[in-house]
Amino acid sequence: MIGTSVPRLDGVSKLTGQVSYTINLQVSRMLHAKILRSKVPHARLLRVDASRALKEPGVVTVLTGAELQRLSRSPYYGPVFRDQPVVGIDRVRYAGDPIAAVAAVDEETAEGALGLIDVELEDLPAVFDPEAALAEGAPVLHGPREGPRYPHTRMDFAVPVAETNICSVYRVDHGDLEQGFREAAHVFEHTFTCPTTQHCPMEPHAAIAQPDADGRLTVWSSTQSPFVVRAQLAELLDWPLSRVRVIAPPLGGGYGAKLFPKTEPIAVCLALLAGRPVKVVLTREEVFLTLTKHAAKVTIRTGVARDGRLLARHARILWDTGAYAENGPRVCKNGGYASLGPYRIPHLKAESYCVYTNKPPAGSFRGFGVSQVAWAGESQMDLIARELGRDPLELRRQNLLQEGDRFHTGDVVHSAGLRECLDRCAAAIGWGQRPGPQDPDRPRGKGLAVIIKSTSTPTVSSATLKLNEDGSVNLFAGTVEIGQGSSTVLPQIVAEELGIPIGHISLGWPDTDVTPYDSMTASSRSTFHMGLALREAAEHLRQQLRTLGADLLEASPEALEVRGGRVVVRGTDRGLAYGEVVRKHFGVGAGSLVAHGTYRTYGLRSRSGDREGPLTSVFWFASAGAAELEVDRQTGHIRVLRYVAAVDAGKALNPLLCEGQVRGSVVMGIGQTFHEELAFVDGQPVNPNLLDYRLPCMLDIPETTEVILVETPHRDGPYGAKGVGEPCVPPVSPAIGNAIADAIGVRLYDLPLTPEKVLRALRDRRSGR
Repeated sequence: MIGTSVPRLDGVSKLTGQVSYTINLQVSRMLHAKILRSKVPHARLLRVDASRALKEPGVVTVLTGAELQRLSRSPYYGPVFRDQPVVGIDRVRYAGDPIAAVAAVDEETAEGALGLIDVELEDLPAVFDPEAALAEGAPVLHGPREGPRYPHTRMDFAVPVAETNICSVYRVDHGDLEQGFREAAHVFEHTFTCPTTQHCPMEPHAAIAQPDADGRLTVWSSTQSPFVVRAQLAELLDWPLSRVRVIAPPLGGGYGAKLFPKTEPIAVCLALLAGRPVKVVLTREEVFLTLTKHAAKVTIRTGVARDGRLLARHARILWDTGAYAENGPRVCKNGGYASLGPYRIPHLKAESYCVYTNKPPAGSFRGFGVSQVAWAGESQMDLIARELGRDPLELRRQNLLQEGDRFHTGDVVHSAGLRECLDRCAAAIGWGQRPGPQDPDRPRGKGLAVIIKSTSTPTVSSATLKLNEDGSVNLFAGTVEIGQGSSTVLPQIVAEELGIPIGHISLGWPDTDVTPYDSMTASSRSTFHMGLALREAAEHLRQQLRTLGADLLEASPEALEVRGGRVVVRGTDRGLAYGEVVRKHFGVGAGSLVAHGTYRTYGLRSRSGDREGPLTSVFWFASAGAAELEVDRQTGHIRVLRYVAAVDAGKALNPLLCEGQVRGSVVMGIGQTFHEELAFVDGQPVNPNLLDYRLPCMLDIPETTEVILVETPHRDGPYGAKGVGEPCVPPVSPAIGNAIADAIGVRLYDLPLTPEKVLRALRDRRSGR
């Protein structure tokens, strides 16, 4: 099964519209909820009166800050810091912040009742970008933070003690930075920016909360992390985990937007107030107001030797994390060490600041902070190459990390095929070969980019296998099917390990009452972590079969082989099918064997020579991209003719699904490069809808997209595999930006790369600015 392009097991149900997404679920006696949101970016809540709304026919209950405080002794939540109230208590901090919520018999009644809630506000000064938020005299959005959120949260970022808009700071400092710049023959400094964007999953955030007669709570949620949601809901209510059950149906896309609680706290509070199930489904506009991708300003200063060696690099990044921390401190950390690039640099420093502003919260987004800093770092690599008269490909080759090098985090680089990804992209795009005759008004150019990315570490994944009396297997795992194909790959691994047809393996929805613990479905970690947990569970199941088979076949366990759905005496044809072993063992014609497996990365260390330290990442992604495009000098329009994406998968367990992941990443990167920006005027979002917020369409897709799956086996991965979902997003923007500079000789520093910016840059060059 391994290395085979097995078609998606859920493909037919998705194509025929039979998937039960959370938005499609119905529960008996279910109420519908709507949320009253702030229209101003920063204000003190003086009064919230829901008495008129409660008198409206069909309205069952209203959640206000006062009711929330009666329900919960700790009415705040958040994955790193508990700084976000379920609904407003004393202040609102962005336009869109929930003030109250209504549960009614239908959506129309709930929506109408929002207008009957009387709210009195006192406007407060607001800040809308990190630099303004850090300025002297800026209004401070939060008091001192309490954290970490969970005991296992690694606090390798600093939290300011004084009241300030700095949410967190992450720093890397290695070597002697000033010495490196003194030794450099050339020093380059550039600043790049990325705007706020949105994940835009097809399925909006949704949750159903149902209080049970026995005092328990069941929640169906469109979440990537059912166990995290359970933990935060239990803490919100001061309940034991055993009283909260979270079920995660398949998701219609997540991309990091659904990692942590969003609609669930409001649904739960309303359900407890009403004593009935409550469903919350966000509108598309509300999705835009719930979580975004961080806007960032990245300044990179790099010192280079005469021969092209990178000697020193200093990166300073400001991340706009919005009104609440959400997962911003971890994005800030991840982007901080990624900002220094996949290169050998002896002297370096990164300062990464996560800053509060009066805008919607920002959090995890596919690429997890690497896209913003790769746009800066890989654009600057081309600027350096052009200034020094060097080939951008050769300059990268000269400085790339290699197997066995120590990354600046202290980790030793293993199974990161950076050079092969870069070289194969360059070869596929025809690097060094100039195009034939061109239209002078539509010059062509080529560009490259290469990145390194970590996976979330430390984390835990556990799995359970249940072998039934007919030889079929039930697979229990907390990995959520978010479109990535886990519902196919995980059964593939079990089929390989047990030697049974994949159609005999059943994988249900993650259910915190049934499935064992899994940290999250994110960071492209599931194949690696859950794959190893499944292999361990399968080995434990084989051990049970050998032990039981030994008695039934009158042979020692060591003399038995477990393969092809049978337990066989080695060197003979004598054996029993798995189901026969189960039935004979229990003696009643039925029964089951259960086996567990766990893979954990807590406590893992990185060792190289006499140096040792905590492991930053259990594996490293390597990815490269290459673009060929043409630019219309008259209109500024950019047409991508070819794009090549290469990623080191370690081992492609299912090449078809791997290729699909990569192609999706390229399309997402195209949107982030050319179109996507959530714009604000005085803190008010002006395009929070899919008409005004421009997503890529078929006309934006490159005429040719080539996917290259590099396989550098990881010594610890299942069959050598790693992950492929995210790392092909970050190279897209810098590869295209570099190709534009190659085509027309002008450099763009601010995403998105619109025709207007192209024309402005050409005009500025002509005027000598």
